[in-house]
Amino acid sequence: MALAWRRKGMSILAMLTGLILALAMVLGMAGEAYAASLRPSEQNLHIRFTHGISLPLGVIGLDTSNNHYYCMEAGPITDYTVGPVRLLKDDQNARRMAWILEQYRKAGARDHAAVAVIIQDHFGIGTQWAQQRESVRQQHPDIIPRAEQIWQESENKVAADVVVERIDAVALRSGSVAVSVKGYNGELVEGVPFTVTLEGPAHFVSTGKATFSGVSTATVQHLAWEADGHGEVTAKTTYEYGRLRTMDGIQQLLGLDSFVSTGGSATTFTVRKDFAPMVSTTVSDKVVDAGSPIFDDVTSGVADSSSHWVPDLALQAEGYYFDGLAADDLGLVIEPRSQESADGFLARIKQAGYRPSAYGQTSFTGPGQTVRVQAMTEPGGSTPYLAGEADRADGGGTGTGSFGTWVWVFRRASQSDEAKQYLVRDWSSTFLEAAESNVNRRKVAVESTVTEHSAHVGSELSDTITVSGFPSDHGSFAGNEEYGFGADRPHATVSVWWSGDADDAVNDEAYKPTGAEVPAEDEHHRLVGSWEIPARNGTFKFGAGSLDAHGEPVHIVADQHGWYVFVWEFAGDDRVMPAASRYDDAWERTRVFEPGEPEEPEEPVESEEQLPHTGISMVMPSAVAVAFLSVGCTMLAIVKRRRR
Repeated sequence: MALAWRRKGMSILAMLTGLILALAMVLGMAGEAYAASLRPSEQNLHIRFTHGISLPLGVIGLDTSNNHYYCMEAGPITDYTVGPVRLLKDDQNARRMAWILEQYRKAGARDHAAVAVIIQDHFGIGTQWAQQRESVRQQHPDIIPRAEQIWQESENKVAADVVVERIDAVALRSGSVAVSVKGYNGELVEGVPFTVTLEGPAHFVSTGKATFSGVSTATVQHLAWEADGHGEVTAKTTYEYGRLRTMDGIQQLLGLDSFVSTGGSATTFTVRKDFAPMVSTTVSDKVVDAGSPIFDDVTSGVADSSSHWVPDLALQAEGYYFDGLAADDLGLVIEPRSQESADGFLARIKQAGYRPSAYGQTSFTGPGQTVRVQAMTEPGGSTPYLAGEADRADGGGTGTGSFGTWVWVFRRASQSDEAKQYLVRDWSSTFLEAAESNVNRRKVAVESTVTEHSAHVGSELSDTITVSGFPSDHGSFAGNEEYGFGADRPHATVSVWWSGDADDAVNDEAYKPTGAEVPAEDEHHRLVGSWEIPARNGTFKFGAGSLDAHGEPVHIVADQHGWYVFVWEFAGDDRVMPAASRYDDAWERTRVFEPGEPEEPEEPVESEEQLPHTGISMVMPSAVAVAFLSVGCTMLAIVKRRRR
């Protein structure tokens, strides 16, 4: 039994021994996994001081990459074997220390000793450094002040942020960003590598790319940019700072790990390379008489608040004038669609039944410029277009069309190569905008003849009046306040004038009507009466019981010897020019004699003074007279023949 237990005990002991050995091997392997060895530093990287024993002050060891390591813990003596590595927490002091380690990497032994003092002062652990520091001060009196000097130097050498701001924006098309690297106290820091990246349609002028890398200076740096399109651009920044690492071991060591980039501030702004030109127009004359030239006052501008005209960039604008529009067309506005070409818009206007009658063109080199443009018969032509030509082309102007309007366009294809860089599409103005619309007044013509050119006192006088040239719907247009057009004047006036010598018929000849205008009333000139008739086209019988515009019969009785003249007059409105027959028109007067007084019929003759455009035409009355003479001669010949 005792032997069995002895054997069992030996087995258990063997198992325990194996476990211990296995654990030792595992621990040994684990130690080898993180253990690293440094080589002692050369004498030119440290000095020595005595604190009980001789101690080094400066770089303690170097790794295989020649990185310098300093003691953080006073007291323990390093065996140059270090354990795991970890990064020290990032803060202002860590960044200052990293800058010092990089800046004084190739310094002399005494500066390395001063760096070691800084590390113990600001990053040291343990309680023994205060005593050792006093020994250093006594044995090397220059080291402590030098350490304080280096630490002070680092205060303005590390970055806390990169500030980027947009400045000097020129019409959103170009500008600059101001870049500055700032420290923890807001001061400018020089010597810090930074990068600015533009995310969006823009590039830096100096690089031709969206990225600029540089080193900070003691002043703000301005980086010029140019837009490549339209949209938002974000300027993002990064800058470099140093990190520290510690190595655990018998002695905890500190060294520079690396310099890394981190994001700084950013700014976002809108850029736009292109712009959208436009024009605003006002017709030079809202009411234009027939036969007059057509003008438009055209002012350049930009279509939206983010558009900015490139300075001195010339753009060609083309205008289209539509004439002969009817009153019912007013208000039928046609607007260009989004991104619609000028040709496409004009085609839609044509499909709606409208064609241009005249054309204009001009150029601008900036916004706010005004040019008076005259309408021409052809695009780019030199023959002026005259108001009413559309009516004459349609057959005499008896239709309802009296209104006109302009449409202006900027065609990208019509611009210079330079301008095409900044225009992405065409621009067109709206069809039938009120400010761009006018009315072209018609010219009417009147022909009339009295029923009798001679009569006796007591006779009833009458006249036949033929009027043409009014719009066919004249009298029905009530005006349009939005467009600024007045209503039709519905009536014309027929007045009858007497002239002569009431006391002596022999002297009547002296007061024969002369001149185009009616005379002032006096003892030899008197207005017999005035009546209204419709202001429209047609032939009107006036007098002898015919009705006036108000349904009242008109009777004109010659109550005195002398001359009686019929005068037709229209005062004019926004659609028709003023017009009147002449006072001295021979076809419009009757000579009245006393009963029994021999009549001396007077053949009407043309006035020496040329009739105005609304005067009487002599063709029809002359033809009638010739016809009567022919019939009279024929009848006389027949009578003589029968008598034979």
